[in-house]
Amino acid sequence: MRPYTISGIDIGNSQVKVVVAQIGRNNLRPEILGTGSAESEGLRRGMVVDMEETIGNIASAVQRTEAMAGVKIKKAFVAVNGLHIKTQISRGVIAVSRADNEISQNDIERVVQAASVVSIPANREIIHVIPRNFVVDGTEYVKNPLGMKGVRLEADVLIIDGLSPYLRNIAKCVNENNVEVAGLVYAPLAASLSSLDKNQKEHGVINLDFGGGTSTLTVFEEADLLHNAVIPVGSKHITNDLAVALRTSLDVAERVKLEHCSTSSAEDLRRKDNIDLSQLIGEEDFVIPKKQLIKVVDARISELLDIVESELKKVPKNSILPAGIVLSGGGSNLPGFALLVKDRLRLPVRIAEPLGFDGANNIVGDPAFAVAVGLVLWGAEKEFGGQRQKLSLDGKDLAAKIKDWLKNFLP
Repeated sequence: MRPYTISGIDIGNSQVKVVVAQIGRNNLRPEILGTGSAESEGLRRGMVVDMEETIGNIASAVQRTEAMAGVKIKKAFVAVNGLHIKTQISRGVIAVSRADNEISQNDIERVVQAASVVSIPANREIIHVIPRNFVVDGTEYVKNPLGMKGVRLEADVLIIDGLSPYLRNIAKCVNENNVEVAGLVYAPLAASLSSLDKNQKEHGVINLDFGGGTSTLTVFEEADLLHNAVIPVGSKHITNDLAVALRTSLDVAERVKLEHCSTSSAEDLRRKDNIDLSQLIGEEDFVIPKKQLIKVVDARISELLDIVESELKKVPKNSILPAGIVLSGGGSNLPGFALLVKDRLRLPVRIAEPLGFDGANNIVGDPAFAVAVGLVLWGAEKEFGGQRQKLSLDGKDLAAKIKDWLKNFLP
């Protein structure tokens, strides 16, 4: 097999991030060839509001990635997100087709298809159909019924759909850069692939992706996507709050946030530290207490965590989630954010660290790239899932990890 490149494009509310990986000849191990990012100024809460701006932003990120990777991006898996995306559970039922009542792959595909037939408005389209559980002759919670005996097969599937105009706008912005859309992928699923391992999803885990314009919450237990929500609070809101509080521009507020801000969990509030912002703000003697900045940050983070707590109340009460919370997204780099989440939600917390790739680990290790890296993993299984079984792989090899991760998601 010739080396094959797979690309992922994550068009966020604050940045467009692109990752290109090469699949090796022998072990299908992704090697990062290049990454790139650019400001994203044409999206609001995951939806395109300025087509020309978004096309230009994608062009900048793609060109930077191509320059680093030395390859041309011809097609890519593209992340979609936003408040317009909805999920629902559906069940389908079929009779097993074989005379000896053994369930075949064809039966599994037919029952998933039957479960996929749902009524949705004309302006919405299905993005994913994810099998959750199968039922064989009334026996619940069968993960893989292939080869089992039975006369009646049922399937519970999770259907993720979005507004067609918004999905098509995202696809058009990518196509205008002469890049074919290999597939649209719900961003939280992509983030979970690069941030969570099989054991965490089996035992119970939360993935909180703190993005620019929105945040996403996904809860996994017994390898199933148990609950998900898009939260209309992101790190850009902190920038907006700082701009108002300091009476300055958004560009200056962003720099103040990146260079000086943190949560109260990262600071000793008994100390009376002052910060000199004269040079950044462009005014003489512009010195303010650091507590003032912390109050602004804490207020917005508190709003985010209030919504997270409200969403977690919707998760079944028997869910203990011992694997805790994994944080991803650029906002999770905020000093003290992880500590504040840990104190507030009283669960173990860690920041996502995508592992197992060759090349550019210092870049893809940034939680801001969690979605873009997850798109590459998704693409690797889509393109080569059938070939992996023919290879003899080391147990720690990423290819095996990808297979374990993705069989929880892909139909």
